[in-house]
Amino acid sequence: MPQTNREIHLRRRPVGLPTPEDFELVETAIPEPGPGQFLVRNVFMSVDPYMRGRMMDRKSYVPPFQVGQVLDGGSGRPPR
Repeated sequence: MPQTNREIHLRRRPVGLPTPEDFELVETAIPEPGPGQFLVRNVFMSVDPYMRGRMMDRKSYVPPFQVGQVLDGGSGRPPR
C-alpha cells in the first residue's frame, strides 16, 4: 500500500491578508528513498512572518513561493 504525503500548496498570491482559499491541500505519493537518502516524517512545520513576504512575487533575500507549488519551511518533531 503506497504511503501518502500531504502538502500545502500556494493556490494563488494573497491580496491583503491570506485566506484559506489562497492555499490547497494536495496529497502525493511518497517516493522510495534512493541510495544515500532516507525518509523523514515531519510532525510540525514552522510558520514564520517571513513566509508572508515569500507569497508575493518580488525580489527578496529568499525566492518567492511559486503558485501551484508546495510551501517550505523549518520542520521537526517534539523532543522526547
